[in-house]
Amino acid sequence: MSDQLSKGRVVRSRPMARQRGVVLVISLIVLVAMTLAGIALVRSTDTASVISGNFAFRQAALQAVDTGVESAFLAITQAGGYASAAAATTAATTTGGIYSPILLTDTSPADGVPDVDWSTITPVDVNGNAVRWVIERMCSQNIDPGAPDLIRINCSIVYGPDGESKREAGLVNPIQSTAYRITIRVTGPRNTVVTTQSVVAM
Repeated sequence: MSDQLSKGRVVRSRPMARQRGVVLVISLIVLVAMTLAGIALVRSTDTASVISGNFAFRQAALQAVDTGVESAFLAITQAGGYASAAAATTAATTTGGIYSPILLTDTSPADGVPDVDWSTITPVDVNGNAVRWVIERMCSQNIDPGAPDLIRINCSIVYGPDGESKREAGLVNPIQSTAYRITIRVTGPRNTVVTTQSVVAM
């Protein structure tokens, strides 16, 4: 130990005790744990935001389906539409969708969705969602509307009141409607895709 003079007195100083650093190590461990907990909280919050955002986009796409159904329905029923004798046997492509006088076979996968190249259809924009539709007359062959007997054999039809009894009696039922399958496909933000189908009879 060294001797020092302080006001005429000899003062003996002691060496400082060595600090072991245990408190520093524990503090670092706690800091790392708190950092990891903060990161986990931020990530969980981001995930919840993404999920809620995706759900909102899907709901918006489902609402846009109504526009597609209405557009396709008008294309069938309006004067000179696809249900008319002049257009029933002719395939057509318009803004928003296409029409086929026969069912389009879905090959792979066999999921009931018509086998078409959706990218070739010019979509209708509904609040940022691209709406496309395909109308298929539910016939296995391209039958002229003037041949009701062939339509009954090759197409899906809906009978009016007492239709079944008239058919059983072998009579031509004047109240029979050809069925059309409408497939609506809506694509939206974040790769949102909604596909629905409806069947109408005309």
